[in-house]
Amino acid sequence: MSPIMVDGTGMCGCCRLNVGGEMKFACVDGPDFDGHKVDWDLSVKRAAMYRDWELKKHEETCNLLNMKVEA
Repeated sequence: MSPIMVDGTGMCGCCRLNVGGEMKFACVDGPDFDGHKVDWDLSVKRAAMYRDWELKKHEETCNLLNMKVEA
């Protein structure tokens, strides 16, 4: 798993996932997990929560790279 990781200690909960019925944190307990035990439906749903924010930040960054500097 390579989800969003904010603090690397599990305190923020951004990388939380369910593995074999247990709550795990990719930054602390992973990032490698048995794929057969991961609750993929929940993981995909949680990742989608950040999609709009990520897209906006990506567009802002790309727009910054395309800006022309006036001399």
